[in-house]
Amino acid sequence: MRRQQGFSLLEVLVAFAILGMSLGILYQAFGSSLRNLSVAGGYTRAMIIAESHLAEAANRMPLEAGADQGEEGDYRWQLTVEPWKDLDDLPETFKAWLVEVQVSWGNAGRMRNYRISTLRLSNK
Repeated sequence: MRRQQGFSLLEVLVAFAILGMSLGILYQAFGSSLRNLSVAGGYTRAMIIAESHLAEAANRMPLEAGADQGEEGDYRWQLTVEPWKDLDDLPETFKAWLVEVQVSWGNAGRMRNYRISTLRLSNK
């Protein structure tokens, strides 16, 4: 009796089924990694926009209450400056201001926001 060499049809089909499932799992993992990378990039861009507007407003002297807004590409930002009244032990010669920037982006189904704020002191 002669021995058979090679793989049977059943072995080849099982190998292709295992390969197909493995590739499907790898494809899902790779796709979710790309989505996470895109989201992280969006937050990084929003952080840069917010920090630049915050630094610009916080270094403006004298500070005064108000709001400003604008767009940079797909990102919408809003800046608010308002007096901060919760500091009881602040010397009479200083006034505290809350400076806040909020950046929004995304589509109507999936809006994302990033907010950053700081307190600044100015002379009265």
